[in-house]
Amino acid sequence: MTNGWIDIKNTDMMLIMGGNPAENHPCGFKWAMEAKRNRNAKLISVDPRFTRTSSTADLFLQIRAGSDIAFLGALINYAIENNRIAREYLVYYTNAAFIVKEGFKLPEDGLYSGFDTATGQYDKSTWNYEQGGEVSGRTDPTADGEHAPAAHPAAAATPLLPPNVAYDLTLQHPRCVFQLLKRQYSRYTPEMVERITGIPKASFLKCADLFTSIRKDGDTKKVATIIYAVGWTQHTFGTQIIRTAAMLQLLMGNIGRAGGGVNALRGHSNIQGATDMAGLYDSLPGYLKAPIPTDTDLATYLKRTTPTSSKPTPWDSMNYYSNTPKFVVSFLKSMYGDAAKKENEFSFHYLPKVDRDYSWTHIWDDMYNDKIKGMMAFGMNGVMIGPDTNKNINALKKADWLVVGEIYPDETSEFWKAPGISTDEQKKINTTVYRLPCAGFAEKDGSMTNSARWATWKYAAVPPPGDARLDQDILAQIFVRVRDLYKKEGGKFPDPVLNLNWAYADAEHPPLSQAAMEINGKALADLKDEQTGQVIRAGQQLPGFAWLKDDGTTSCGNWIYSGSWTEAGPQIQRRGTDDPSGLGVYPNWAWSWPANRRVLYNRASCDPAGKPWDPERLQVWWNEASQRWVGNDVPDFKPDSHPKDHMGPFIMNPEGVGRLFAPIGVLADGPFPEHYEPIESPTKNLFHPEQSNNPLVKKFQTPYDKFGDPEQYSIVCTTYRLTEQYHYWTKNNPMNVQLIPEPFVEIPVELAEEKGIRATETIKVISARGTYIAKAFVTRRLKPMMIDGKKVYQIGLPIHQGFRGIQEDADRNARTPANLLTPAVVDPNAHTPESKGFLVRIEKA
Repeated sequence: MTNGWIDIKNTDMMLIMGGNPAENHPCGFKWAMEAKRNRNAKLISVDPRFTRTSSTADLFLQIRAGSDIAFLGALINYAIENNRIAREYLVYYTNAAFIVKEGFKLPEDGLYSGFDTATGQYDKSTWNYEQGGEVSGRTDPTADGEHAPAAHPAAAATPLLPPNVAYDLTLQHPRCVFQLLKRQYSRYTPEMVERITGIPKASFLKCADLFTSIRKDGDTKKVATIIYAVGWTQHTFGTQIIRTAAMLQLLMGNIGRAGGGVNALRGHSNIQGATDMAGLYDSLPGYLKAPIPTDTDLATYLKRTTPTSSKPTPWDSMNYYSNTPKFVVSFLKSMYGDAAKKENEFSFHYLPKVDRDYSWTHIWDDMYNDKIKGMMAFGMNGVMIGPDTNKNINALKKADWLVVGEIYPDETSEFWKAPGISTDEQKKINTTVYRLPCAGFAEKDGSMTNSARWATWKYAAVPPPGDARLDQDILAQIFVRVRDLYKKEGGKFPDPVLNLNWAYADAEHPPLSQAAMEINGKALADLKDEQTGQVIRAGQQLPGFAWLKDDGTTSCGNWIYSGSWTEAGPQIQRRGTDDPSGLGVYPNWAWSWPANRRVLYNRASCDPAGKPWDPERLQVWWNEASQRWVGNDVPDFKPDSHPKDHMGPFIMNPEGVGRLFAPIGVLADGPFPEHYEPIESPTKNLFHPEQSNNPLVKKFQTPYDKFGDPEQYSIVCTTYRLTEQYHYWTKNNPMNVQLIPEPFVEIPVELAEEKGIRATETIKVISARGTYIAKAFVTRRLKPMMIDGKKVYQIGLPIHQGFRGIQEDADRNARTPANLLTPAVVDPNAHTPESKGFLVRIEKA
């Protein structure tokens, strides 16, 4: 979330797509209801199903799963054409005025400039800014007499962003970002929305008028928020859906403001914390880039990963990631302690280099292809998670060993008992399975970071039962034994293991409080702030990441968490309930990264002169008397940067501004989002039929990677979650099982009538990959849609039940996992599988 759960109460307008918070985030959804009750905020729900969230909406639109970019792109077009944009915000806080290089081509044919059909990749050299000065008022093709130097020959490395960007404050230059944006989405008309998404033109126009009404007649006080969840991320273009939403919010001036932002609803209490701590294969903690084989030394790595400013010369950019060397060296010191020295590049070579794609679907494909021989699965039920459960089961059959740490036996630890595997076949499976009983959430302490980036400490309520152990104890004991083996027997490269910093009070039972302090960071030598005179002594906890150094005198496990456990104590354990502003900031409740800021980029809540756009929702502002930024929230900005310096509010970008156009190095598949159809779709892409799908999507080549033809599989299927079940483990709880005792499939009344299916009859849902069997739930919450003049049905099914757990109706339950149906294709940016829109057919069982 750019903002936070409580901040939703401050909004005037909510667009909820790709999520159903009333059912999946019921505690957080109360803030949406508070906005409706206290601010008369309007709520728009856009969803393939009429959900409990939809039932609270002022306007509901049913959309075809996977057509979100067509809808959002049309909202951008509507906002521009009806002048419902935040003009001053747009000019000064986004790259709308930046000139793009000559030779850049928009994807009218489905492909941006630079696509190589042989490699299936883009040469992104034209996805860049033109170098030069101000060209305001000029509309000739060239940006200025000063072009980017011939610094990007074919043999050169990846081009860099130019330090001095050409720009046009009138937004009239044909190659300025705003004009390109306008051209890109001029094709996204209400008529095309109707043909692609199934939303009638009149309904779309009503929605567009309502959502953009906050900018009617030049109003800059009101604010809108966009709220989403995995209904957006689980597509082969999921990252670009979210970018379209961010672009719309930048266009309307809603980022950085109370009640605004783009707010992801994470599906678990600590999903945010997991990604913060490098749960992604291609990042280090704090979203630092992982090393790759061409990073032959620390200097090469830092040059590749440390951005340089790229902006108009008169403007200023904080470019906070220019501090990457400080973050990286401090991380290496936390990892390897005294072994990390300047003489050995702070043990940079101990870090593994990412030489291929190690994302989720690639792990299973590599296991199926005998490249991975073992797996440790803690709290990750890979068989149920999928996608393509059959493929995952058959991959596990080929593994030598599997270690599962869980609180219940699950489908992964008993993959060999999946329905359809005979006793004779079980005897031929040679995978050795080790089941380790772990502690449940109430049996361990530690911190959780929620969707709002609030890190909160929790305490153990009861000890683990029987032989169950804490997760960190299991990992620590495995590590200590592996380290002892390296000490005794040596190895090919023992250094990273032998030199790992493991300075816990109890090596086999590391207290998580000590881990939290290590993550925060400490001084390794006396430090002094020359401006304030403040001194931090060697061994003391750091107050925040501003103290980090690149000379080895600081240690920090994750720079964005620096400040969470200081010399003043554990900030994440705070429980202060004061909220002086009334905005729901609660500055002394827990701690929010970074630096306890509750709203990211909050400098954008003020106009260029430093005055709040809305004086009634005061976040931060420029105090002329003290010559500093002050406020009810922690300013996300250089504290003493005077407004006249024109420092951009988006301090993490080299440009200092929000990106309507994503230049080289940001995204794999295009600088603007383009509508692509899901890999399985009932229709060709109506913008460019010859390039229907995302051109960067790769298909695996195993026998299980099959894809459905719309002539055979014509029904759009999407998956979802229920309030009554939590992922895959509450099916072991009798009360939850009583609420939802067996699986079901939601199908429209009209489809049931066509197929002769009655409510509660058992049906088969069949995709190219597998068959799911459950009872039919015949409903009017899903309706047939007209897609380009053709009737298309959508169905939905919950993900929770499988072949483990309490089986109250075992004789009437086929125990088939939902992800038997889903394809193993992923977004080329985030590597998230496409589970929210694929093709099936149905028939009576």
